[in-house]
Amino acid sequence: MPRDDRARWWEAQAWALSAEADRRRRRQGTAVIIVSAAFVLISVFCLFVGALVLIGLVGLMFFGGCLLAGILMRGDPDSQTTLVLSLCVSLLLGLGCALLFTFTLLSAQTYGLRGAQLAPLAVSAIGIVFFGIGGVVALVWRRRQRRARLQYERAPRRTERS
Repeated sequence: MPRDDRARWWEAQAWALSAEADRRRRRQGTAVIIVSAAFVLISVFCLFVGALVLIGLVGLMFFGGCLLAGILMRGDPDSQTTLVLSLCVSLLLGLGCALLFTFTLLSAQTYGLRGAQLAPLAVSAIGIVFFGIGGVVALVWRRRQRRARLQYERAPRRTERS
């Protein structure tokens, strides 16, 4: 096989693998959208039931973030909109974890701490660290990066005179 034919074959294989990965990402995004939308509807239903309002609120925040993440999985991963929305998703998931932590802690104070309440406390605390604090750090980092880029663009350029 001549060398040029091998190079074209590898290039075609790379494009085919890239297209397959893109299709897989879109399929996973569709599955996340469907499942998250079902849980969002259940959470909205729980908001109207008297005893389940707090669970409905936590579910709405968390699965609303998952729904947005599924929408982002179907979009262009390199766009500016995707970056901004992913930061919003992170903050929304962090808020959902914070609500879960708060409500579990209030439940523990009211009814006493049991072994079944330790798992939601640990999971929500980890979620607060990764989604909440991580989202805030990423948002601040992005703002500083943008501000530095704007200052660089506004700075006067030195021109060399011949």
